[in-house]
Order: sequence, then structure tokens, then C-alpha cells
Amino acid sequence: MTSRQLVLANGLRCHLHHQAGARDAAALIRVQAGSLDEPDRWPGLAHLLEHLLFCGSERFKDSERLMPWVQQRGGQVNATTQLSHSAFFFQLPAADLAEGVQRLSDMIASPLLGQQAIRQEVAVIDAECQLLQHHAETLSEAALVDTLGGAFQRFRIGNQQSFGDNVTLLQTALRDFHQRYYHANTLELWLQGPQSLDELAHLAQHFSAVNSTKNTPSYAASTLPSGDVMLQLSDNESFWLTLMLSGEEPVLRDNVTLLSVFWQDEAPGSLLAALREAELCDTLQGQWLWQDKQHGWLALRFSGPKISAEQAQRIEHCFWQHLAAIKLCTPEHLQHYSQLAQHDFACLTPLEQLRGRALGFAPADSVPQGFSAFIAALAQKPCSRLLTQQQLDSPESAQTQGFTLRRKKGLPRSLSTSSTPAFSFYPAAHQAVLPTLSPIAMPLPRIAPQQQVETLLLRPAFYHTLSDEDAQARQTRLRPVLAALRHAGGSGSWQQKQGGWQLVLNLPVSESPALLAVHHALEALNLAPDAKPLAPAQTIVIRQLLSALPVQLIAPTSDTPWLAAWCGKHRLLHQRVSHLLSNFAPDLVSSAQPPRLQRGIKPIPCTGGDQALLLFIPLPIADERNLAALRALSLFLEPRFFQRLRVDQQIGYVVSARYQRVADVDGLMLALQSPQIPWQTLLGHCKRFLRETVADLDAIAPATFAAWQATLREQCDIRDNAEAALQGLRQQQALPNLTPDAIASLTLPLIQQLYHRLLRERRRWRILINQS
Repeated sequence: MTSRQLVLANGLRCHLHHQAGARDAAALIRVQAGSLDEPDRWPGLAHLLEHLLFCGSERFKDSERLMPWVQQRGGQVNATTQLSHSAFFFQLPAADLAEGVQRLSDMIASPLLGQQAIRQEVAVIDAECQLLQHHAETLSEAALVDTLGGAFQRFRIGNQQSFGDNVTLLQTALRDFHQRYYHANTLELWLQGPQSLDELAHLAQHFSAVNSTKNTPSYAASTLPSGDVMLQLSDNESFWLTLMLSGEEPVLRDNVTLLSVFWQDEAPGSLLAALREAELCDTLQGQWLWQDKQHGWLALRFSGPKISAEQAQRIEHCFWQHLAAIKLCTPEHLQHYSQLAQHDFACLTPLEQLRGRALGFAPADSVPQGFSAFIAALAQKPCSRLLTQQQLDSPESAQTQGFTLRRKKGLPRSLSTSSTPAFSFYPAAHQAVLPTLSPIAMPLPRIAPQQQVETLLLRPAFYHTLSDEDAQARQTRLRPVLAALRHAGGSGSWQQKQGGWQLVLNLPVSESPALLAVHHALEALNLAPDAKPLAPAQTIVIRQLLSALPVQLIAPTSDTPWLAAWCGKHRLLHQRVSHLLSNFAPDLVSSAQPPRLQRGIKPIPCTGGDQALLLFIPLPIADERNLAALRALSLFLEPRFFQRLRVDQQIGYVVSARYQRVADVDGLMLALQSPQIPWQTLLGHCKRFLRETVADLDAIAPATFAAWQATLREQCDIRDNAEAALQGLRQQQALPNLTPDAIASLTLPLIQQLYHRLLRERRRWRILINQS
């Protein structure tokens, strides 16, 4: 990837990244203004403006606005309002980047901010505010931010009460805020795609129309957290350790990004491995709580089912000892972890990469200068702590940022000491003992590769699911194996893909480490699952329903058969792995059995007070032409569903209609979440929308139909070996894939015929609703 920076004539800074061969492109514009810059009279104004910019601009209105326009092309679009920044971003097929940039620049420079749109978005934000009142992560962040005092304690999400009933006055405040902060001197643009740097520079010129002014955000903060806090939450317990860092933004990010590779490592000898072995926590996540040009407030979140105050103290002790050990790493160690950071970043989507560059963690090209000195200085930085507990003795109620917190100030500290784990770093020199190969070879289909790497895919047979407990138990066993593979020059993952779990091993070039990695992974999968009950998910209701959908569509079985596929060119390694597979305990199958779909309405126990509904409509005829028709139908429905129920009728915060493959079953998925509308009414909205949209489908213009086909052709490209292996297995077992031939054969009557059948066969629908 090659990069260039430039400054437009109006002063707007641009970062251009040429990614040769990429299928998708992305854009992100960051504004140096956020919630802290709002007038005291208008809490939530920055958040409201974020919503309104998507509601139309001078050149692009209605279906030509950025959001519906991107959705019709199968892309992603979103925005975020933070304390000192706001950002707007999208990803879509590379050929559409120019038109997307035009829309992004126009909505930033010339938003309509109409009164009707203001009323609509105020209602949406009011629903979002209600949703967040019981969101564990939001409440934890609010408790931490409260320790900074002053403007950080203000309400900033916004709701109906804070915005009031005078829309004209609110409209004036929005225009003033936009004029004051949305100008070239406070904007920064990132563009990434397969276009040349000169082409990207030409696209950036669309932002030359943004006004230039010398005004800069008025809010500048130099504050420190005031103490430790305990917070009562009905969630997995977490220990938050925060560090207030000072220095230039690029310097802080480069150093913390490299540190995060050490912190996220799961290999033996790592911090996470030591914490898990001592049963102190399960996960470790890092995030920026607040950033400006000279500060970065970093938070590390250690989470587990139960974390006592004494355990939190032991976690912190391990953390500081681990930092001290990193400081002693050799240049070879540091270079190794720096290369891991770059590899991980290269695997992200274009949009994820731009978000990392602008808002999160993006690696430097090499080990940052003064890295050891940076680590040594961390122990002197202002530090604060938050411990969440499911139950506290006599907590006080505190109001901050629009939330009610049940908390106690201070954190109990004990005099007990804990031993320091023996940390180790990679690369590590050791003699590998290779497994003995069985004389029996298992059938291992070989698929033509998309990447210059040898890949093994293992997954349950098509139309088979694993229980959440089983999948989690396997993940626990595979973590150190996959982390060791990563240090050996390969990579791997155990994750849910389209509702089905799969193990992907991208193997090292050297044969011995490759065979050893496969052997250890098979050993981990062969062990009898030590399935433990999972704590209820503390996330929004609709995500809980989404998580439940695979096993509610196809019930797990106790004797799940499996599939294996090889994607690569190394014949000898392929043969040896096929012999290793004979030691794999589950049966390996070569044919798909018809799915046994569960149907009807199913209540799912969920945490949270909102009403939510998830409607999945399976494809009735599983062939390639009907799959292409279903995908085209989703491009038609997605923006209309959002416009009708999110914008026009304002039913709630979550409104989505899209194509989805769940447990290998293709279908349409409609999702709704509302703070007060019961599920029966939500279902009625879905049925009414589907019926009334039939006429719109009949009136589709030829140009729109051609645009659908162009978008679907872009989605035919296979990204990597894992996707190639999966598609190859589907083809071998006569399951449909999206193909250019099927897209070329599409006709509007075929799509209409499929749509009528989907609506007619309502008994095949699977509907999940939340049960509090």
C-alpha cells in the first residue's frame, strides 16, 4: 500500500491510501468537534447534527442521499460522535467511490437541516437515549468520564426534553454549530481504494467546496481523573484501568498500537495467558475514551464472570509487571510484534483500516523511536480504576451525563501480594516434536487458492449448528494454539461466519510448523467439550436475538458431522494433513443433508427493556438463480425499509432489512427494536411493508435493475482462501453460490415471482421475539 498526504487550497488535510487490487474502497471524514464543543443550552446538539447530515443535502436528496445510495450498492455507512471528534464514513465497491465522495462532501458542506427531518431525528435520538440507560458498557464509560468533572459530566446524548419543542430555535442552533465547526480547518479526510494516488487526490478535490475559516473549536481540556470507583451492573464483572497520556496524537497512537499487540496476545507466556491461568479474567480490550491533539485517555478493560477487588489488584500487579518485561524485549522481539501489528492491520477491511487510522489503533511502519522510554514513563501517568460488581453493599445513586449510576467511590486495597508470572516473548527458540502420521489418509478436497498461502478449513457439516456453550468451549481450547500459529508465521481463527462456526488455519511456509499447528488444532477440537453455562449477553436486545438465530433456525445435535477442505498448491503438505485428519474424532462427510428448519414465533430470554423482533424468511428454492434474485431483492428492500420505518414512522432505533445467510440457509432478515412498541405491532409493520412494497418492485426502472446487477457482480469476487474453500465445498455439495452467470440471467419477473412466494409462504418464516 502506498500513501500520500496533501492539503487542499482551503486548508483541509487529506490522507490518501492506494490499495492495489482491492475490491472495495472507503472514505472517512473526521471533524475536530464533538460533544464537548456543544453550547450549554443544547446538550446533544453534536449528536443530532450527526444524524441530520444523512437526511439530505443541496445536491443529493431522498433516495440519492449517501445512506440509501450506499445501501443500494451493498455497502456500509455510519457515523460516530465522540467527546472531541465526530466522524462520517462508508465502504462500497471501488467503482462507486467517486459518487460516494461527492455525496459525502456535499452533506458535510451543504446539509439541508430541514425542520421535518429535525423532528424525526429528535425522536430517534430520544429512543436511543432510552436504550442506553441500561447498557453496561455505556454506564461504565459514563462512570469513568464522570471522574474528570466539569464539562465531562454534562448530558450529551440528547433527548426530546433537552431539544425542546421549538424546532425553529433548534434549527438555528444546528446551523450555527455547523457553520462554526464544519469548515476546512477542522476537517480531515481519509480515502482508500485501488485508485491511483493521483485519482484519489482528484476525488479529494470535491471537498474544496467546504468553507475555510480561522475559527477553531473553543473547548480545550487538560484535566485528570479524580479517583477510583465501584459500579453496580448486572453484567459480567469488569476491571477498568485507565491511563491519561499526553503528547502528540501520532506518537501516542504508534506506541499504544504496538503495546496493544502484546496485550492482545493469547500465546503461552503472554499477559492474557497468565491472567486466564490464574482465573483472574477472560478477556482484555483496549480503547480510547477521549482524544484530542495533545491527550489520549486510554482504557484497558479486563472482564470475566466474577472479578473481586482482590482479583482486580492482582490483575493490575500482573499488568505492571508485564510492562516491565516488555521494556526488556530485544530489538528482534519488538520487530516481530511490530510485524504482527502490520499483518493484523492488513487483514482488516478498507473501512476498518480508515477507522483505525482516524479513531483507533493503526500501526507505524516500524518500531516507534523511544518505545522503551514510552513504556517506562507509563508508570508515572495519572491512573484511575473502575470495578463493576453485580452487587454492592449500600451503593449511592449518582446522576451524570443523563444516567443514573449505582456506585461507591474508592476501591478496596488489600495488603496481599501475588507472584509475578514468567512472561515470555516471541520469536522463541525451541525444538518442535512433529506428530506421527497415520497410514490412513482422509479425503481432503483441494480448492484452487486465492492467496499465496496454504489454508485448511474445518467446520460442521452444512445445515448443522453448534450450541453456544460448545462453541465457546472450543474457542477456549483453540486460543493458545491459534496464537502460537500466528507467532510461527501463519494465522488462524475460530469464529462464527454467517451463523456457522468454522476453523481456518493459514499455515506457515515451513512444513514442520505447519504440521505442528494442524496437529495441535485437531487435538484441541478432539477434546470432549467442557461446556459451561454462558452468562446472559449484556448487549442490545436485537443483538441477543441475532446471536440466538442460528440455533433457533436449526437445532444443534450431539453428534455433529464435520467438513474439511484444503485451499493451496503445496501437494505434499496437503497429503500429510490428510493423514493427520484420520486422528480427527468427528465424522468427515462429503454430502449435505436437507436442513430441518424450525419455524414460527419463538420467545427468547433477553436482558433489556426494549421490544425487539427478528424475522427470517428462508429462500424456498436453493439454486443459483433464485439466490441471485434474493440478493437483488435485498438491495431493493434495504433502503426502503429504513426510510419507511426508521425515518417516516420512527418506530425505534434499530431498523434493518437485508440478505443474510444463517447456518447455511439463505434468506431475508428484517430486524426492529423499539423502546415502547410491542412485538405484535412490530410484526404488523413488517408484514404491511412487505405487502405494500410489491407495487414499488413492479415499477423498477431498467437502469436501477442494471445497477443491482453491477453491485451483485462486484460481490461475486472471492476475497481469500477461506471463502474460496467454503464456496468450493458448497459447489461440490450442490449448494448455491452467487455467480456471474446467475446474475446475468436475472429478470425482473423472476425477482417478482420470488418475492410473491416469500410473502405467500408465511408458515416457513422464523420469528424471534424478546422475552424479558
